[in-house]
Amino acid sequence: MRRIEYLVTSLTSLFPSVKRNREKGLLVDLDIKENGSICTLKPKGRLFCGESLDQFENAYTNALASGHVFLIFDLESVPYLDSSAIGSLVNALRKTSKVGGSVKLVKPANFVSKTLKMVGLLDLFEVFDNEADAAAACVGS
Repeated sequence: MRRIEYLVTSLTSLFPSVKRNREKGLLVDLDIKENGSICTLKPKGRLFCGESLDQFENAYTNALASGHVFLIFDLESVPYLDSSAIGSLVNALRKTSKVGGSVKLVKPANFVSKTLKMVGLLDLFEVFDNEADAAAACVGS
């Protein structure tokens, strides 16, 4: 038991922001706009395994269930994402493809863009400079 307590203490000292966010119950701030078959999600904050990612996944899953087959993820305000969040983006792409839709990314933050490129996934997504262009691409699909 002491070893586990030591490990938890060590990890929270290495990642104090994670500990503070969990203590405060903070989730990712998520703006959602729905328009016809398009749903735009704009998360603000770090997307990583846990409650913030669960909230994001629930939002796009509910959008798909409501008939929004085109998802636009505005990632300008997401400074960090982990491997779980990357998996979630790919899962959203897979789910939208099954129903004839797609996922568009808008202004991914520098770290997010570099990370997706590094793991060879950036080319799977269409990337746009603004939401209007992404929405126009959805309509033209």
